[in-house]
Amino acid sequence: MELVHNREMETLTRLLDQWKTIGIESTGATVVNYSGTLYNVEGSTSDPHIGGETWKQLLISHGINGNCYVTSPLPTTTGTSHPGFNVGGHMTPNSSGDVATGGTCYLMPLCSWHNSTARDGQAFSHTETEMLQLSGYMQGEIAVSFVARLPSDKPYSIIYLSSGRWHTENLSESQVQSLRSEGFSVDTLGVEMDGHILLKRNILNGGSVLSLEDIRLIE
Repeated sequence: MELVHNREMETLTRLLDQWKTIGIESTGATVVNYSGTLYNVEGSTSDPHIGGETWKQLLISHGINGNCYVTSPLPTTTGTSHPGFNVGGHMTPNSSGDVATGGTCYLMPLCSWHNSTARDGQAFSHTETEMLQLSGYMQGEIAVSFVARLPSDKPYSIIYLSSGRWHTENLSESQVQSLRSEGFSVDTLGVEMDGHILLKRNILNGGSVLSLEDIRLIE
């Protein structure tokens, strides 16, 4: 657990350095239709257990719900998770499984069998085509910071450390005012925070960008 926390802290510190110099673009989640062959994105974090929506819930919130999309290859043994919709799987048309920093990838329903790293590099065929296109992908980014950049009708998002795990949540203006008055010691759910990154959503030149509003990280 400590090694995971250290890696996440290193990743967040690196991201903060980038965000301070080049700014933060919001990540887009758009419903599209894509029928081509897809591959698992290597290095992505699937179905993260976070304070906000999981990748599966993000699909459901956009009206995408059903069985695992993959029609080939299929498991050859019985008793596998297919065709269950277990996770929202990150997919790319690149056979290498790589997605360029700031690029786009797709999100579609997958079972655990197809979402496994054992299936990396395998071409997936599918007949269902409605899925999410995620823009602003950043390899090596942890799930909570990626989700914190997704669109929301709330003006703020916060990434916070509590009980040794990172979480994210979208916040209203009044919630942020309460957090500021409390010195960010306790969030609106009464959770003790040991560190945080507060982001604000802004519209600039017709696009959505994020600004760093408050930072406190514990090494």
